[in-house]
Amino acid sequence: MKNILILLICFSFQIGTSQKIYFDKSKFSDSISISQNMPLLAKKVAPTYKNANKGTFLDSYARIQFVAGDYKDMERNFVNYSQEILGDSIVNRPLGFIYKTYARTITKAPGSNSDFEKNFTTEFYKLYNSFTNDGKNWTESYYDIKLADMKTNFESKLKVAQTSDSISVEDAAVLCRHYSRYFIYSRTLSIASKIIKKIESDTYIIDKDIIITLPNKSTISGTMVQLRNVSGPQPVVMKYTIYAGNELRQCKEIATLGYVGFIANTRGKNLSNDPIEPYEHDGDDAYYILDWVSKQPWCNGKIGLYGGSYLGFAQWSAMKKVHPALKTIVPSVSVGAGIDFPMQNGIFMSYALRWIHFVANNKLTDLNDFQDNKKWDDVFSQYYKNGSSFRTLDKVEGNTSPLFQRWLDHPTYDAYWQNMTPQKEAFANINIPILSTTGYYDDDQLGALYYYNQYQKYNKTNNYYLIIGPYDHIGSQGYPKKELGGYEIDEVANIPINAIIFQWFDYILKGAKRPDVLKDKVNFQIMGKNEWKSVPSLDKMHNQDLAFYLSCNNTKYSLQKTAPKKTTSINQTVDFKDRSEINIYSDDYVNGFPNVSDSIFKPEKHLLVFESDPISEPMIISGSLKASLKISSNKKDIDVELQLFEKTANGQYFALSNNIQRASLAKDRTKRQLLVPNKIETIDINQTFITSKELQKGSSIIIVLGVNKNPNWEVNYGSGKDVSSEDMTDAKDPLEIKWYSNSTITLPILKL
Repeated sequence: MKNILILLICFSFQIGTSQKIYFDKSKFSDSISISQNMPLLAKKVAPTYKNANKGTFLDSYARIQFVAGDYKDMERNFVNYSQEILGDSIVNRPLGFIYKTYARTITKAPGSNSDFEKNFTTEFYKLYNSFTNDGKNWTESYYDIKLADMKTNFESKLKVAQTSDSISVEDAAVLCRHYSRYFIYSRTLSIASKIIKKIESDTYIIDKDIIITLPNKSTISGTMVQLRNVSGPQPVVMKYTIYAGNELRQCKEIATLGYVGFIANTRGKNLSNDPIEPYEHDGDDAYYILDWVSKQPWCNGKIGLYGGSYLGFAQWSAMKKVHPALKTIVPSVSVGAGIDFPMQNGIFMSYALRWIHFVANNKLTDLNDFQDNKKWDDVFSQYYKNGSSFRTLDKVEGNTSPLFQRWLDHPTYDAYWQNMTPQKEAFANINIPILSTTGYYDDDQLGALYYYNQYQKYNKTNNYYLIIGPYDHIGSQGYPKKELGGYEIDEVANIPINAIIFQWFDYILKGAKRPDVLKDKVNFQIMGKNEWKSVPSLDKMHNQDLAFYLSCNNTKYSLQKTAPKKTTSINQTVDFKDRSEINIYSDDYVNGFPNVSDSIFKPEKHLLVFESDPISEPMIISGSLKASLKISSNKKDIDVELQLFEKTANGQYFALSNNIQRASLAKDRTKRQLLVPNKIETIDINQTFITSKELQKGSSIIIVLGVNKNPNWEVNYGSGKDVSSEDMTDAKDPLEIKWYSNSTITLPILKL
């Protein structure tokens, strides 16, 4: 048996109250000591490892158990992870496949490399053949990796551990994770690759070297898969994506569901040698790509598009000129370019630079850079603490980005952004049915609903269906999470979105019945009530309005249902030079919230908290809140932050809506209209996140209101200059703002 790895640790262990494990760095030697002592480390970590996130705990703990050699409990933990987090341990049985097959192989005590390969092949097929087609495809994707990447990741974690004579329990758990992956793939990747190659040869016709030449001589890279046992042309279901590198797995999934699978990469990605320029060319290229696909012998002239996030945007870009072969689109969590990314309601986000590196560093994706949380946390913190201008963020990171700078040159929704998607009357020309999905906690909900609202405004065919529920950005695209930021979603909300999408394709492309969940055009889940409701349009999600006014008694801020007899002001001072509070969104955040449901409530200190009286009976908030804020300030602009919570009778806080808006763009996102210092002005905030939840009797409504000031966004100092070019020198005097009591916060209420 070939000994793996180039390194690791001979540990002598000691766990104290500091939750540190001591090990002797002098015993970092060779692969033999690694294989001997990693199980000892894992056995010490197992009883002490904790993580507040249930999914992270179960996922990490299973890998610790693997390293410790506790294979039976490891398998049980992967089942628990599937059940607890994804809600279905049967459908999601492929989770942990690489661990299970190795463990089952090694327990047979193979005496030679050939015995190991023989036993592994047997165990691979035994488990693989127990899955559905979707599970099989998922399994195959586990081996679509590069061993060199596994090695690099492991070495980087080890290097961190080698800086000290002790390692935290959390770091030891991470080390076990990367050790286990590299260990398994070192032993099994070449064997599994041979197995998968044979499966592919027997099952599919594959063409992954397609080059489509556009009229302007630019090129598009494509991948096609169809089942080998299917004769004649079929409908094509395709994705149009910037995230290159996983095309084969996605095409195989489509093929196993009864279609020709086709993936087109955006210009510059994969096999295309053009520059990588996200968003800019997709709408112009889409028609020619669809035209090429429609003329292939494996296409029957019917094409459907689907996919989420950037892929949702790409579908809307294709609507600039609808190709006759395109019969439907299914855009999920669609980015609204210039609407909610790279800026949201006019405010640029720091994450935009991180994403640019992810998609533009190479022809595929740069996952290692993207997942380097420490690096990006440091970059965002440094920009914020130093008071640098947002425009220098790429220099802070260390690599000047022309793309980033180009985006910053277009801070309003101008022609640059508008050219990327249909505009106004162009929506009237969309003559195909649409199914869209998003979530209450989807970061791109505003983009998804922008397209919905523009369609409803200009298109009279009303052939647009929407599914929205308690899902985040990932869950809305296919596989909802059972637990979301401390909130366990209602049982009826845990629907198989990916399966519903293909039921839709069967309905449109093959004449099957419409998916049962689509009882009307807008289908939404009421959190806390465990039921779905279907209505003809978004504005029918509620049938009453509940208005609140701002009030302050001494230092207590409250929401009042009656208009004030006399208008007063609530005065607030925000010192932009004060950088003592740094709140960087982590991977666990849900649309900017640390948690959805939490007993801890710690708003940033530059935000004011207004609370209503407790409600006397359950009440359903359903739809998007609206605000009409009467303010005056000593600055020419502010970025307003507005959050909505339910505070239950037992002191639990439930996050409902998280919104920001640049005041100067509230009236018109295409043209900045600065405030007049010290003049009372009205800021209407209408582009807000939709939610739907039944509030408990005795709950209070919480509105968190203030100005945005943290490292996740550009800081608006209010000088009136281009915000991305402002820096700490523009802060000058602190922001003095008056919130007037005749401001209104209007909540949408659904009375059943």
